[in-house]
Amino acid sequence: MNTTRIAILLFLAAQLLAAAPTLDIYFIDVDHGNAVLVVSPSGESMLLDSGPSGRLYTERILATMKAAGVKQIDYFVVSHYHWDHFGAIAELASRAPVLNFVDHGPNVEADRSPQFYRFWGITKQHPDYDSYVKTREKGKHVVAAPGDRLPVKGVDAMVVTSAGRVLNKPLDAVGAGIPSPGCFMTGERIDNEVEDGQSVGLLLSFGKFRFIDLGDLTWSISYRLFCPENKVGQVDLYMMSHHGLTIDKEAQGPALWSASSDSPAEVYGLHPRVAVLSAGEDYVGRMATPEAWQTTRSSPGLEDIWELHYQAQGGAQNNSDEKFIACPNVNDCQGGTWIKVSAERDGSFTVTNKRNGFSKRYPARKTGDAQ
Repeated sequence: MNTTRIAILLFLAAQLLAAAPTLDIYFIDVDHGNAVLVVSPSGESMLLDSGPSGRLYTERILATMKAAGVKQIDYFVVSHYHWDHFGAIAELASRAPVLNFVDHGPNVEADRSPQFYRFWGITKQHPDYDSYVKTREKGKHVVAAPGDRLPVKGVDAMVVTSAGRVLNKPLDAVGAGIPSPGCFMTGERIDNEVEDGQSVGLLLSFGKFRFIDLGDLTWSISYRLFCPENKVGQVDLYMMSHHGLTIDKEAQGPALWSASSDSPAEVYGLHPRVAVLSAGEDYVGRMATPEAWQTTRSSPGLEDIWELHYQAQGGAQNNSDEKFIACPNVNDCQGGTWIKVSAERDGSFTVTNKRNGFSKRYPARKTGDAQ
């Protein structure tokens, strides 16, 4: 084989690698909740939660779909039935096809006793739930259970939590099958009996790349996922659970105390390289807490936390540098923005802030990097 032919083959191989499809994940700014658009290498799409109701948030999701080249949602996965996670889906489904609706099953907050509502500090069933039930009748309804897989071409989409249950055995992954390093720092709390604890959690794998979104999974249910043995293993990308909520003191009430998230057991067990915080600047009660940010930031191997909004209650010491924040000031992001992750099969990925165009590439882990 002559030198010219070798050069041509090398050039073509480089072009093919450059054009290799990626797994693209868009963390959409919906102010108060979660909305994550996932586009698989095959072009199929998933929307993980939709944020609250309102034309503003529907338009932001549609704009992201357009930018991603997506004309329909193949799978809508609602983690749980709180207004900030599924409110926009009814209007979205009236403007773009939504084929499959995935949830944990019945709403555990519906038709409960007055004592239940008082104890947990919640109101009766949110009206958006009835709209969701009517909307999902237009497509296929899937009730998720831990261990289930969604048949999305090009990506392994596994359910790891649902309806208060977790995987019953460890996956074949680095870090799985042994206790999370944070187990000894994480005591159990009372089980959260409202919708937060029912969250559908998804683990997405694309080659060596792994991303996890646990919705608003609560402290003790998460504990059972990582202790006494880590059932998930390590990931590259972690969406901070429950908008970065950690309440240390039971004196603040059983609802918030049990609904806390981002425990050392969870974060250290996942051993992420990058975390994303989805919480609005003016989120209810300024929910994202410095405690959750510090736990995540202290996780061994963590390189960066990317944020959809600056969290004023944390101060500069509990926020990332401005270039990693999609909305450092809520007045600068009225039109909506996102943080985009493009992952490759070798485990490398690039994160981009739409607002300022700042990107950072994270090379594939070398052998021995994950511990």
